Amino acid sequence: MDTTEAEQLATWEDEGGQSVFCAPRERVLIVGTDVSSSAPLELMLHASGYETRVARTGDAALAIAAEFHPSVVLLELDLLDVNGYEVARLLRERAQTHDLRLIALTSSREHPGRELARVAGFERYLLKPVAPLDLVELLKPGDDSAP
Repeated sequence: MDTTEAEQLATWEDEGGQSVFCAPRERVLIVGTDVSSSAPLELMLHASGYETRVARTGDAALAIAAEFHPSVVLLELDLLDVNGYEVARLLRERAQTHDLRLIALTSSREHPGRELARVAGFERYLLKPVAPLDLVELLKPGDDSAP
């Protein structure tokens, strides 16, 4: 974009217009202890146009969520400090909106928590590693199909 285009865009926005360049991005909070899986996930989501933050613990997730106000939380169930189900419950209680989407992540195929995840308000229960393209498709607005 050259200077003239940028000036016109700024003037138009000052007059109440909205540009696709300034459209708010969906915010995704990734909560997981495993840096080797959360870092690439964050990079992929950021490259796909999402605003992202990462938390390594449940307590950090709650603090970041209070400031960041994510619309989606990808939450590992097996955290070191707090149970992922408890973090989900607290996020739901504190959510500024009822539209908060919770997606459970686990690396254990034998994890007994599918029913607990449903009760805790997770809309999906995903096994890690998550396929990047599948996740981007899942995160598209309006995707509320069954887990």
